[in-house]
Amino acid sequence: MTVTEAELTAHAQDITDQPDGPGKRIGKKGELTIITPLTPEGGKIFRERQADIQAKAGYWEPIVGTVDNFRILLFDNDTRMLITLVYDGDFLPYLADIGRAHPWLDEIFGDIVEGYNGYNDPGTPELVISRSYSADLYFHATPDKTVHDVKRMSRLSDALSEVLDAAN
Repeated sequence: MTVTEAELTAHAQDITDQPDGPGKRIGKKGELTIITPLTPEGGKIFRERQADIQAKAGYWEPIVGTVDNFRILLFDNDTRMLITLVYDGDFLPYLADIGRAHPWLDEIFGDIVEGYNGYNDPGTPELVISRSYSADLYFHATPDKTVHDVKRMSRLSDALSEVLDAAN
C-alpha cells in the first residue's frame, strides 16, 4: 500500500502557543508540562500520600471541570516530579479553575514540591510558570470537545443504549 504525503498530512492539527501562558493549544485543548524539584523528603511524603491522593482524584477533578487528563511521575530517585496536563481553554482561566481543588492540590504538592507554599500563596502562579515547558509535539484526538462535551455525549450514549436495550 502506498500512501501519499497529502494523505499523511490531511488531518494535521493547527497547533499554537497558549495566548496567556506556557503550553501549546489545539482547538479547545491546552497542554502543560511541569518539571519541579522535590523537597528532601518530598518523594517519601508523596509515596505515603499517593493512595489517598489517587482516591480523591475522582472527587476533585469534576469540581475543577476543565481537566481532560492529569499525570504525575516521580523520577531521578524521587528527587523530581513531572506533571503533565491537558485541559480546556486558556492557561490563566485554567489556573483559576484548579483553585476550586486547592485543598487537594495542597495535599499533593505541600511539603513535597520545593518552593510550593500552597495554592493561595501569591507566588504560586509564577512558580508554576517558571517550571513549565511547552510540548514539542502535541496531538489530541478530540481537540474541539471540552470535558463537558465528552461527559454529555457519554450520558447521551448511555441513555440511547438503555433505550435500545429496552426495545430488544
